Amino acid sequence: MSLMNTDVGRHKAEYVFICPIHGPQGRQVPSFYHTSVTGMQANMNASKSILDSLSCPRCGEVFVATEITEKKGILEIKARCSNGHKEMRFVPKISDESVLKTMVKRLIHCDECGLPCQILGSQPKGNKAQLEIACPAHGKMKKELPAEYAWMVESIVEAMSEGSIIKSMLNCRECGNSLSIKSVELDKMKYKLKCSCMEGHNVDLSQPSDLDEEAIDAIVGGILKCNDCDMVTDIVETKVSGNNVDLKLVCPVHGDFKKGVSMGIYKHVEERDKHIDRMPSTEESLKCEKCTAPMTIRGTKVRDDIVELKMECMNGHGDERHLHVGADEPVIERFYQQLYECHKCHNPLSLLTIGEKDDKSEAILNCTNHGESRVEIPKAHAAAARDAYLSTMSMSNLEKLLETRLQTERAAEYQIEPDADVQEMLDIVNDVIEQQSVKFIGEKSGTKNGEESWYYGKALSGTEYVVIGSVSKENLTMRISVASDDENKMNILLSEMRDNLREVLLKLQDKTGDIAPKKIQCVECGAALPKRALPGETIICEHCGTPLHWG
Repeated sequence: MSLMNTDVGRHKAEYVFICPIHGPQGRQVPSFYHTSVTGMQANMNASKSILDSLSCPRCGEVFVATEITEKKGILEIKARCSNGHKEMRFVPKISDESVLKTMVKRLIHCDECGLPCQILGSQPKGNKAQLEIACPAHGKMKKELPAEYAWMVESIVEAMSEGSIIKSMLNCRECGNSLSIKSVELDKMKYKLKCSCMEGHNVDLSQPSDLDEEAIDAIVGGILKCNDCDMVTDIVETKVSGNNVDLKLVCPVHGDFKKGVSMGIYKHVEERDKHIDRMPSTEESLKCEKCTAPMTIRGTKVRDDIVELKMECMNGHGDERHLHVGADEPVIERFYQQLYECHKCHNPLSLLTIGEKDDKSEAILNCTNHGESRVEIPKAHAAAARDAYLSTMSMSNLEKLLETRLQTERAAEYQIEPDADVQEMLDIVNDVIEQQSVKFIGEKSGTKNGEESWYYGKALSGTEYVVIGSVSKENLTMRISVASDDENKMNILLSEMRDNLREVLLKLQDKTGDIAPKKIQCVECGAALPKRALPGETIICEHCGTPLHWG
């Protein structure tokens, strides 16, 4: 309780305390104990008791203030929860400003549903101020409070953005789940939002057409949310119909469905759609809904712009997932990472080839226990499915490849200066390698070739590559080696990387002030050589065939 008044007499002390629930209460004690009472009062947290009293004792909902009046230094608050339970609350005027602001803030909420409201206007009415507010679900209403607290309303409004109001209203008042916006219509100067939650509760809301950026973000999020879960959906198709746009959306768990929005809102959806992060929803969708175990792909079916994925977890629970053909590349790749595990024995699957079949592509996989299997994918997903396979590889996989399958190996090697920084040189080698369609797998230190970076690549036709870039301080060399099961393609790849590395090193020489001539002549026949050489490099004269070592 809060101590309001104190009257200390010769023999007794009289106090008036304010209980936030039951109001003023008198107390009498011998004057001898006055010091103890005031000392204990200083250590009590009356503000916490007041704030705790703002919850309905019957249902636990937070109270809304329907009216605030002042009597003899006490604010009397008529309170109501969204379930219709009514109470009185009492707050001393001498309470902390933060407590008083909280009371006034509860006034700017709807009596029916408890949603934060927009303030349409405020005007003095004697020693009171009358507020006109608008709830997005229940429309306009008027409330009163003492005029001396009207200034608090302005500061509260400045702190309450439209976005925070909309985020609050997009929660179902019946079950607490987030709401999905099923349609948005423009009616004169306001938007009408038809919403529902995953439990099937429906609500109609309204918002002014002039919204701030935070509010627009919240509405776009509600539109792109699935009606049956909290997943973010993909836009599959749009169709303009007058001033409205019909959207076809696909949820990774629940499939495709339709929504309708006004043209004004669709422009915001279109603008923000490409910046929305769908990876959290993707990761969540790849877990079994029954046991949360990861799910693997058993089979696929391409239907229009949607890939239907038959999936199963290691506990035998089957389900379907849905992937938009035009989804973001990281999302597509993440889905296909679940392709490379056998759904029968859960051993890793090898990707043999990805080839064209009619108007689609077909991935041929191999399990060491169950043999080959074939999976149909869209042509547009072929490269992403291959890249997903690359991401499943590890250093031990590459070492095994070098021992068993990739016996053919070639290398390109250049000298480095004794004072060269090994990491800088290795970064140059890595940059050259990463211009190819290969994926970085890992590093090795202290090998016979010095510091190494390992990469893996696989062509859609099935050709495999292991590319190793290395720099050795001991041998003063930088090296790119390639191992493959196709010698011709390997030589082409190595030749391209050798030339690219050579060009980079020549440019570095220019930057460091190397004054060597751009063109050199053969010492035997005098013919001009076609390209400049690097230290330690041997060039063959194309005119007379003499090998020339560049010192």
